[in-house]
Amino acid sequence: MELYYDKNKLIRGDWIKRAVLRSDLVPVPLTLEADIRVDADSRRHFETGRSLVTYTGDELEIIRSELSMSGAVQGGDQAAFVRLIAILKCVKAVAFIKPTAIIKANATLAEVYRSAGATLRSIEGDFAVPRFVCMAGEVPTYHISRALQEGGGVVRWRNGRLSFIPLRGLFQQKTVTAVTNSASDNVESGFLERHDIPWFYSVDADGAFVYGNRVKARAARWQPGMSEIALRNMTACLVHTKTTIVKYNERLAAGDLVEVQGADPLVIMTSATLFAAGTDGDAPQQYTRLWLGRLEA
Repeated sequence: MELYYDKNKLIRGDWIKRAVLRSDLVPVPLTLEADIRVDADSRRHFETGRSLVTYTGDELEIIRSELSMSGAVQGGDQAAFVRLIAILKCVKAVAFIKPTAIIKANATLAEVYRSAGATLRSIEGDFAVPRFVCMAGEVPTYHISRALQEGGGVVRWRNGRLSFIPLRGLFQQKTVTAVTNSASDNVESGFLERHDIPWFYSVDADGAFVYGNRVKARAARWQPGMSEIALRNMTACLVHTKTTIVKYNERLAAGDLVEVQGADPLVIMTSATLFAAGTDGDAPQQYTRLWLGRLEA
């Protein structure tokens, strides 16, 4: 795994004890968890607020940093490691509690992100959010997730850009890789889905009931002030169906479509790429784990 610190300095592979680069279909779509060996000169570059850059140029800011001392001794010095968590810098601000309320009406998703402190210039496939409310003392990511659910889609990070994609649009892409059924774990949860994925209803301006998707017998939930389209969108979601491990590949990202031999294609809900150099006698590991999902609508 190629990681850079202090703008353009490459972290030696044997100094990366363990690193997991995670891609998700969530408001903060890229995160890094890593244990990195440091010395007296380099440890200051891995403090909270510092930046790391991936080989694709994605900049992540460290939001948690913990220095720990290893029992191993090299060259008379006790080895030190920094355990850190970093998130995508351009959207970092939306993950923090806000001291003041954010209230928007008919604003684009990009405007919502920027109002929460993100530095995004635009969002590919942007759409208008009818109503966005994040009260003081709350975290914007939860309310952004609600807006995405009502809009019937997700956000993904690829090629240095944030994009909004409708859930059905995820399955209209070309597949990027293939997996076999025999090399993965299947998840079947029809009973739980009926309880955990409700249909929604509301009341319009004339006092008449407005219903969402009632095709299947599900739990029902009241949601005030919603249109029929939004109510239907709120029932649609990706359901975790399969987990598999593939060859190390940092280019696989959440939102990519995967061919499943002998079955329908599935979307990557989460992609986690692990690199462990085998420091301190640990076994070296390199692989990518994929959580795949189907559309439930």
